[in-house]
Amino acid sequence: MPAGAVRRDPYSAEFFDGTARGQFLLRRCPGCGEFAEPYARQCPQCESAALDWVPAAGGARLITWSVVHARPGPDGSAAITVVAIAELDEGPWWWAEIADSDPATLHAGQRLRICIDPVDGHEAIPVLRAE
Repeated sequence: MPAGAVRRDPYSAEFFDGTARGQFLLRRCPGCGEFAEPYARQCPQCESAALDWVPAAGGARLITWSVVHARPGPDGSAAITVVAIAELDEGPWWWAEIADSDPATLHAGQRLRICIDPVDGHEAIPVLRAE
């Protein structure tokens, strides 16, 4: 059960322009230097609305995760999706699918990397992968 298709809007257009280039973009306040999530509209530190888009380093640390089981198919097997909350190296927390992972091997604090997965006919989306 991989993440579904997403649609851009005026607030997410620059973010998805970045994912199309293979970049995961964060918001950064030029005044105080604080990083914020891509959907932030103001700085979490100084509350300035003048935020820039900057590429993230691409690393993260696993905070927590959950395993989502799909409805079993005719053969009785069910696909799983691992969704997680990770702390990005820049500080903000981000939630996404951990792609290609075995939940039994995950542990809090584990290093992850942000990857951009193309979705045919839709926006490219960020996923996490174990390092």
